[in-house]
Amino acid sequence: MGGSAPRRDERPSAEPAGFVGRRAELLGGRQLLAGSRLVTLTGPGGVGKTRLALRLADRVHRTFPDGIRFVDLAGLDDPALVPLAAAAALGPPDRVGRPPLDALAERVGERRLLLVIDNCEHLLTACAELTAALLHGTPNARILATSRHRLGLTGEHLLELRPLPVPDPDGDLSDADRHPALALFADRAAAVVPGFRLTEANRAAVARLCRSLDGLPLAIELAAGRLRDVGLDRLADGHFGSLRATVDRSHRLCTEQERLTWARASVLAGGFDLETAEAVCADGVRLRSEEVLEAVAGLVDKSVLIREATAGGVRYRLLGTLRHYGLDRLRALPDEESATRGRHRDRTRHQAGTGERAREITTRRRADQDSRRAAPDFGLTPRESQVAELVAQGLANQQIAERLVIARRTAEGHVERILGKLGLSNRSQLAAWVTARR
Repeated sequence: MGGSAPRRDERPSAEPAGFVGRRAELLGGRQLLAGSRLVTLTGPGGVGKTRLALRLADRVHRTFPDGIRFVDLAGLDDPALVPLAAAAALGPPDRVGRPPLDALAERVGERRLLLVIDNCEHLLTACAELTAALLHGTPNARILATSRHRLGLTGEHLLELRPLPVPDPDGDLSDADRHPALALFADRAAAVVPGFRLTEANRAAVARLCRSLDGLPLAIELAAGRLRDVGLDRLADGHFGSLRATVDRSHRLCTEQERLTWARASVLAGGFDLETAEAVCADGVRLRSEEVLEAVAGLVDKSVLIREATAGGVRYRLLGTLRHYGLDRLRALPDEESATRGRHRDRTRHQAGTGERAREITTRRRADQDSRRAAPDFGLTPRESQVAELVAQGLANQQIAERLVIARRTAEGHVERILGKLGLSNRSQLAAWVTARR
């Protein structure tokens, strides 16, 4: 069993917003984790899989003396990055030069830990391979996955998460406080309109609204964020009808600066701070830096951005559904995606290459890792990305050639082209560049 055991205080923190309902699912999840090494939370987008996984992990952390680690895949599109994301959560391998999945299994060893793998649905094959390697290669590790689809592995236990039940608006609502959909709306609405609570006068309207949103938690939260601007009666009669329609309505109610910030911030996978948002979203023409600050505050107020206070400072993030919506909007704007990703690339290169505020960057390295992975690869081909990773692991050209089953001269050519594309002069700088993006 190599390496130091993960500390318990490195487990993912629970969602900052109040957790409402899901008692039966929490109990069922704890029972499944007690008897199975692989539990997958399934359900439609916006149903609350991530939030339940975080709460469930927090509830069972005493069962795992070697800690709980969280792998968020929402911001990744390349299956080859899945093992790297897991490695970032588990710590660097004890030995370089081994296949990534074997190295991960060796890293975990006999530890009793829980690995939470979030948002697997768009990388199912890679997630299944990672999970199988850890389950077959370690005796004690357990995995809690979230996905819209099952992983399809032997021994996988599913916990289906359904929309919250909603009472009949025309029925007896005297016990409406006990209905989690209504309680969720009231909790989120109180953050927008202080003092808001469920009353005999407004329960039917809240029930109509929650029913029109099919009891989807994300849709309910977005609707609650509109309460101050729109009013409950208009919300209840707004015929939102679906999560997409709810997000469309939230988008229409944003200012032009907020819409542009939302779209541009969607390239920032995972969390980001205000300085990064300004560097990536502001272009000095359509959006100035000071306008980004106002837009971020407005998007937080509208429940589009989630604000989190961390040890490294205040950070923001888009939920996966809202990030993909923002990407769709960004791609609909001529030349916007390439320009925004270019600013993201420049921001990543500046942080990695200049050592700017080194202590702060080091503190935030884990929090920013998804955003760095989502940054453009400066024109590297998939093979060149593989070679760059092997250089960072300390392999010489001959070792790289043997690993990839290519000629040594071919490996040397790859390294030379990579250095040229990145504007670097030696292998040490390349290794530092790769490390900065992990």
